[in-house]
Amino acid sequence: MIELKENNKTPSEFADFLGLEYACSTSDKHKKENGQFFTPKQIADFMGNLATSKSKNISILDPGCGTGILTCSLIEKLIQKSNIKEIELSLFETDENILSITQKVIDFLVLWLAERNIQLKYQINQTDFVIEKSKVFNVSTLFGFEKVNQYDYIICNPPYFKISKTDKRAIAAKELVYGQPNIYSLFMGVAAKLLKQNGELIFITPRSFAAGNYFKAFRQSFFNDVSVSNIHIFESRNKMFKNDNVLQENIILRATKQTNTEIKITVSECDKGLNSPTEKVFKTNSLIDLKSNDKVLFIPSNDKETSTIEIFKKWQNTLNDFNIQISTGPVVAFRCTEFLKSEGTINGLLSPLIWLHNIKEMEFIYPLQKGKKPSLIVNSEESRKVLLKNKNYILLRRFSSKDDKSRLVCCPFFSSNFETEMVGFENHLNYIHRPNGDLSENEIWGISALYSSSLFDSYFRTFNGNTQVGATELKQIKMPPLDDIILIGSKIKEFNNPEKQDIDTIVNKVLLEKSYVKNTRSTGNFARVGVA
Repeated sequence: MIELKENNKTPSEFADFLGLEYACSTSDKHKKENGQFFTPKQIADFMGNLATSKSKNISILDPGCGTGILTCSLIEKLIQKSNIKEIELSLFETDENILSITQKVIDFLVLWLAERNIQLKYQINQTDFVIEKSKVFNVSTLFGFEKVNQYDYIICNPPYFKISKTDKRAIAAKELVYGQPNIYSLFMGVAAKLLKQNGELIFITPRSFAAGNYFKAFRQSFFNDVSVSNIHIFESRNKMFKNDNVLQENIILRATKQTNTEIKITVSECDKGLNSPTEKVFKTNSLIDLKSNDKVLFIPSNDKETSTIEIFKKWQNTLNDFNIQISTGPVVAFRCTEFLKSEGTINGLLSPLIWLHNIKEMEFIYPLQKGKKPSLIVNSEESRKVLLKNKNYILLRRFSSKDDKSRLVCCPFFSSNFETEMVGFENHLNYIHRPNGDLSENEIWGISALYSSSLFDSYFRTFNGNTQVGATELKQIKMPPLDDIILIGSKIKEFNNPEKQDIDTIVNKVLLEKSYVKNTRSTGNFARVGVA
């Protein structure tokens, strides 16, 4: 039996203490395989403080409870705000290594609440949350509707890892799945369906769900079930889960069943700035078009990004309107090994194979050896299905590294680079092209400059929260008129090696002259506020 006086801790402090002990004694490999990153106490307290008071009798669900710190922090904050008498708590945890810690923390919580005349009824479920609760997607029976438990509060730091679409959890929650899902989105999507009409959902997750084709089905379901009210952004990627050695762009999100016409965005560098974050309130429809099919969520973290969103809203066209398309490189190396060569001369029988490392900012470098990657591909009748005609393209990396200053890294590619009929683009590249035609020199330079500019990088970061640059996301970006793109290109090509400053000067000058950024200043600034 735990003695409260001996510990002299709150339940969340006790959970944090045990969690730190566990994190130090468990391998990074185990934590990574289980997507297991414990929530620091400062963040748990911030999340708990987002909840608003309700009745004397409340129900709470923590779908991935770990040590139970989020539950403890939530309860501690709620009893400060209202006269709670009874709590029904449902916890889910499958890792046997943690369950003993979870039980200790909940035993501590029971005693701590009893001293305050509050009864806690709880159940620790050792089953998979997504599998257990997936019946919310099909609650109808031969005799009507099967009853599904719903909750006043759902708070969670879910596991983060990708699963295949054949995984039993992906099959159980197939309404949320397209391509290769990340387990955290299934936790969010299922939880949204378990919320009471006046309930609150509070999650800390990666922000990658905000855009992209893989999360499209999830967004359609999630934003149909709940409405976002609060988003907190962390400017630093590597300080949130520093005890678990994880690099991740995370946000805290609060959502309700009731429609919110405004979204409050707060920003701190890391957990230490949570007591005095910067804050700004946006109209919901300025950050997400709920009538659209894609339902992309924009998350600006400063006034520059806010203004950038407004600039792009003024443009009407996408590249597709100019008969320009974006595609993904068709050469998947491990499927084409019989065609790949490391030695030889480019001729009618051998074509260049372009990889990610050949693409620098506004510069195409070939040959450039990296490891044992072959730089040539056979040009034959069998290989033609993965080769492209040698013509003018813009090449973009599909993945940016932590060393890249910009999320978008691209360069011009001209057919004159090689005296060959065909070229190979590896699958980690996106390429921009004009089907049944060719891009002009000015179009090539203009589009390359736009994607390499600070303006486009800033805009892309407002909805893309990971290092992957998908063709689907690029296709949706609004572009200035083609005449302006050509004008930018005509000026950029005068530089031998245009630097970032040169690009930004020309891009901003051309667009300013056209008055696209006129009157786009934010109506209010991100202001620093204190949080109790």
